[in-house]
Amino acid sequence: MRVVIAGAGMAGRRLITRLAADRHDVVAIDLNRDVCEMVSAKLGVPAISGNATDVATLEEAEIGRTDVAVGMMRQSADNLAFCLLAKSAGAKRIITRMANPKYVHAYKQAGVTTVIDVVGLFLDQLVLEIERPEIYEVASFGAGAGTIIRITIQENSHVVGKTIQQISADRRYPRNCLIVGLFRSGERLIIPAGGELVRAGDQLVLSTLTETAKDVAQFFETRRGISSLFAGKKGTTTPPPDVTQTQVELDTALEESEKPGQDTVE
Repeated sequence: MRVVIAGAGMAGRRLITRLAADRHDVVAIDLNRDVCEMVSAKLGVPAISGNATDVATLEEAEIGRTDVAVGMMRQSADNLAFCLLAKSAGAKRIITRMANPKYVHAYKQAGVTTVIDVVGLFLDQLVLEIERPEIYEVASFGAGAGTIIRITIQENSHVVGKTIQQISADRRYPRNCLIVGLFRSGERLIIPAGGELVRAGDQLVLSTLTETAKDVAQFFETRRGISSLFAGKKGTTTPPPDVTQTQVELDTALEESEKPGQDTVE
């Protein structure tokens, strides 16, 4: 998946680190040349030193063929301008951080797919939104630590024809996930008992931790035991030690060069 990230501050770098570790085609944009050089050297990610609200910079990043454009800049006005340009250039999906709530309506009018409230910004939430758009988040709770999601079961999913009890007993089934509801075509919400059979087209409502929602999605994939094309190490959403170390090195080396503006929440 091709992802262009505008803004390589602390939050932006952590997102870049995670997506690069998951082998996405990531391009970073930042005004700070030193930041760009460090990101390129440490992560092997193309980093363009330039203004993400400038058309020429976005053309260099080939924003028009981007699957996901992510605004991670400190100023909400800059993110809004970036989103407008990305949308007009043909970016398929647009996600942005929101430090200032007064911009939320403007973001949506600009065609932003998802607005992430920076006050409750969790990296796993952002990665999940980029990698798993087919997962519909019904609600979050516990300051974003927990989430309720709805997943549609495909016809060739390995759980079709199994009971809720059989699915829950599968050794691959994430232990911190609860199946709390089931929507079926033409029927109201079903509170499933253990013997309820899962059919193709059913929508399962699940409660889980935000950080492991990706593992839950992988479990319900079409073919059992095959990891997502966009996943990192099988069975975990935690970055490997070398990725974490790189992230810490980037944060430490660059934090002195960053001077937050009034709209900043890192």
